[in-house]
Amino acid sequence: MTKPRFTHVRLLLLIGITLLAAFLRLYKIDRLPPGDSYDPAIYGLDGLAILQGARPIFLTTNFGREPLFSYLVAASFLVLGVGPRAIYTTSAIIGILTVPAVYLVAEEMFSAEKGVLARFGGVLAAFTVAISYWDLSWSRLGVRAILVPLCTVMTLYFLWRGLRTGSRWAFAGCGLFLGLSMYTYQAARVLPLLVLLYLIYLALSRKLALRDHLTNLILVFVIALIVFAPLGTYFLTHPGSFTQRIEQTLVVDASQEMSSNVRTLFDQLVKTLLVFNVHGDEEPKANMPGRPALPPFLSVVLLLGIGISLLRIKRPLYLFLLTWLAVMIVPAILAQYGPTTKRAIGTTPAVAMLIAIGSLVGWDSLRRWAVHRPPPWSKALPVALAIILGAGFVYSGVLTYHDYFLVWGQDPDLFTHFEAGPTAIGKYIGGRPPQELIYLSPVPADHPGVVFNSELRPGVKSYNGRVCIVLADRAAHDATYVIVPHDDKKGMDLLEQHFPQGGVVAEGPLHYQLPYFLAYRVPAGAEAHVEPPHPLEANWDHKIRLLGYDLDADTYEPGEAIRLTLIFQATGRMETDYTVFTHLLGPHNPASGGPLWSQDDSEPCRRCYPTTSWDPGEIVIDTYEIPIPDDAPPGEEYQLEVGFYYWETLERLPLLDAAEQVVGDSVTLGEVGITED
Repeated sequence: MTKPRFTHVRLLLLIGITLLAAFLRLYKIDRLPPGDSYDPAIYGLDGLAILQGARPIFLTTNFGREPLFSYLVAASFLVLGVGPRAIYTTSAIIGILTVPAVYLVAEEMFSAEKGVLARFGGVLAAFTVAISYWDLSWSRLGVRAILVPLCTVMTLYFLWRGLRTGSRWAFAGCGLFLGLSMYTYQAARVLPLLVLLYLIYLALSRKLALRDHLTNLILVFVIALIVFAPLGTYFLTHPGSFTQRIEQTLVVDASQEMSSNVRTLFDQLVKTLLVFNVHGDEEPKANMPGRPALPPFLSVVLLLGIGISLLRIKRPLYLFLLTWLAVMIVPAILAQYGPTTKRAIGTTPAVAMLIAIGSLVGWDSLRRWAVHRPPPWSKALPVALAIILGAGFVYSGVLTYHDYFLVWGQDPDLFTHFEAGPTAIGKYIGGRPPQELIYLSPVPADHPGVVFNSELRPGVKSYNGRVCIVLADRAAHDATYVIVPHDDKKGMDLLEQHFPQGGVVAEGPLHYQLPYFLAYRVPAGAEAHVEPPHPLEANWDHKIRLLGYDLDADTYEPGEAIRLTLIFQATGRMETDYTVFTHLLGPHNPASGGPLWSQDDSEPCRRCYPTTSWDPGEIVIDTYEIPIPDDAPPGEEYQLEVGFYYWETLERLPLLDAAEQVVGDSVTLGEVGITED
């Protein structure tokens, strides 16, 4: 029986360790990471939908996702308010709870051991998780993978406790968390295999009397199936949803020969194993690129723990920990995309417990060896090793803080990695009056960071300022253009040219000493200053009006490209996404069998501003590049032809004259001169 003194000491240590884990996971959580990135913003949108009444069993967006984390995010919004902080705090709290959970499972699994491992193995395993850079990073990333370690340790804690005590409540708890684990992340899908393998081993080795526990084991799987049933039904009724993401990332290719796949799997295995101790993930959002998951000290102690477990592999505890490590690492071995530490996150509790074994069993073995040595070795050696071990763990914790907060956390590129710019844009436009027109360039209006942080603000439109510009001509309300000058270098100059009545009213956060975005406000009723170099009127079915065009040169040579700027205005609402065609016509071309020599067809703004987005009155200035074939005869007459068609049917939009009669479907622009080289 454990002495009360040790129980009290362990409890105090656990409280301190949990507080340390809480500090590391919550410190600067409102500023680090600096934005909400793509995936956390998706979870934020899930949370908003849930608060609005949605009850998803499986989330189909972003490659398909299990919903438990999204429900927890929704709950956080109720407490902390809507925003990235609530998303990151959700994952941080899960990471914090994992620490005492690891203590519980380690205490349960080490309870049959003797000596220092039974007394302090759980505490040391919990401390290892608390100071782990690996666990810390994923605890603060706001993604669902962090649920895997927690559900795994709770499943195994109740399993071991049930097998030891026979408690039906413990077996019920095992089934509950086993079922819940299926709602976390794909890597958890191997957890039932781990449970099943362990039970088979116990039965075959006669360490488990099935007659005594059969009812309880049936209870485990019945409860797990009941909890899993809604998601399982969804998978059955939506073929492919269960394997969709797995198939996208699977390293094995059925079209390749077996020998090739075997080599690929071996290479992936080596890569995965090296992540622990030699070379870590290169994904800058999840890691200091290349930093191993474990620092040198913990790497050595882990290897020692694995060695001790191999020597004691006939004992259930050590065989199970090695099996846990082997089974939960499988998702990382099979997946070729994404951070390895994310796919293998279910191994973190097992790694912590093996580190505890390497430290405590190694120290205890040396202590027992030293007892039979003459002084001063009998006393000095265990004390010296204890100091070394203590210093190693403290140093590993300090290194985690240093690497995460002082090195990785100070990287200016985090602003880009975590897409802090779209986050800032979303917050800014979310505060604008609902009737105000909002245009973004070139950040898409449907970017999750923009949509989430603006709290689903309607009426936000976007275009790609690298190739076009949209002008709200004589709009009934103010229009604000949010331009990212680093990516849309001409946007502000064009706005000042076309809307001299407007001006910059806000700036985004600094990014490399410059504002990430500039907000240019155009007052209601302002007329766009548009003076086409080549005015030309054309009317496509009272939907689109051509105001004119511009060319970048007067003459061209074969092999060059004609840069054509077209100025359109929407004259009616459109329910169809039309494609613009621009043709270079000339003498008979044997290759085309007619006058067509070249073309550039595209939806407006290179598909960034489809015609269904055009509001009546808007002016769209768009650019097309028509390549001139090398064999185009110089000195001949060439014309440019422009029109619209619906790509699914190739039906062209009719062209009307002043009397509203159909006169064709295209308009011919001025002649283009092609000269000798």
